[in-house]
Amino acid sequence: MNIKDELLKLKNKIIRKSLKKEDLEGELQTTIDSDVMEKLLAGISVGVREGTVTPFSEVLSKHIQSKYSSPIDLDSKVEKFINWYFENMVKGNYTDVGEYYEPREMRNFIEKIAVWYELRYPDYEINRLMPCSGQEQIWVNDIMFKNNKYINTLLDKDSDINELDWYEFYNASAFIKSLPYEEKYFFSKPKYADIVYLNRHAHLHLTKNGIVEMSELVGAWTNLVVKDEELKGLQAKKVVELFKERGIELPSDNELEKTIEYVDNWTYQKEEMLNCAMYRIIERGGNRIGPRRAFLFAKEFGRNIDIPMMYAVDYSDPGLRLFINEYIKSGGSKDLKCYVGYFSNIDKREKLDTISIQKLILTQSNNAATFYTSEEDELHQKLVNALASQIDQKIVRKEEVKRLRLERKLERNKNNNR
Repeated sequence: MNIKDELLKLKNKIIRKSLKKEDLEGELQTTIDSDVMEKLLAGISVGVREGTVTPFSEVLSKHIQSKYSSPIDLDSKVEKFINWYFENMVKGNYTDVGEYYEPREMRNFIEKIAVWYELRYPDYEINRLMPCSGQEQIWVNDIMFKNNKYINTLLDKDSDINELDWYEFYNASAFIKSLPYEEKYFFSKPKYADIVYLNRHAHLHLTKNGIVEMSELVGAWTNLVVKDEELKGLQAKKVVELFKERGIELPSDNELEKTIEYVDNWTYQKEEMLNCAMYRIIERGGNRIGPRRAFLFAKEFGRNIDIPMMYAVDYSDPGLRLFINEYIKSGGSKDLKCYVGYFSNIDKREKLDTISIQKLILTQSNNAATFYTSEEDELHQKLVNALASQIDQKIVRKEEVKRLRLERKLERNKNNNR
């Protein structure tokens, strides 16, 4: 019986009758750790007393989520962000219907970003940029421009349209501008409120970046512990720090800390939304294409390039050595620990083995024709040139003369013995 069946059995049992603590221990023991047993049972007793099982359901749901989510599972990372988004950006700001749909809309938008990047960089183009398997004879530029029937009916065959590059054509700016306002808004930069009140009278005028332009009545409110003139030019967070240093406690509902929290949350939302798009790109693309496409996305959108590399270990990948080189050239670390067998492992809860980039390189077959990158060949040649430049050419010539004399002597002896 799997975890889903166990939970369904428990739910039905709770609904049918009130349960005593001893009745539940056997049922729960197979799925719930002992360290949360007491909390779960307390939740159940409350639910039974109130004629509802909601308290138990909530505690159980949170436990199952923490127990069966994985810090390396990319889908769990997306789920974690969606939960954060609901708690911090949605809950209390929408109707019940809005609270239901907004997290779904965010999830769908993350998926849309991932799909856009797939359309921009199809599998065969990723394979062409960073080889990992046999190459299909398909070129996205030909499909979108040269062999596009619509374009050919409007423009001459020799028009400059044939020189366009699809990657550049369907660029990030064009994609974002094509979005409806509700989605385009997710890419916007948060702004601090123009005026924030610390109490009923004392207030600050802020720039959109949170710099104090003017402070009014703060000195009067703090009895000159903090003067208005010394706040001018400070960033909002520095103002809060200054109040704490001077022992001034801000009211719990002050607008200064609210606008700081809003900007921080919005910034985190945007950053993590892009991270989740990268996670989905990896998952959707699979063990070879996914990390490579996500690597391009990470470089373009300022994400952490370590993450795509960590999920790229496929010992049968003929282009893994070259992909590692691209990662290193982009500032990656040879000490990065990568997961082994992430895509072949069905149960994402299981702990995976890891291998460092440095050790991973040593596992790659030493084919002299393809093993070394052009950068490494160049370094090798520079080393040879450097060593050659340190050799005394006079000594080389002397040794060459000795070698020739010895060869002539051997040749004479050979002729005399005939």
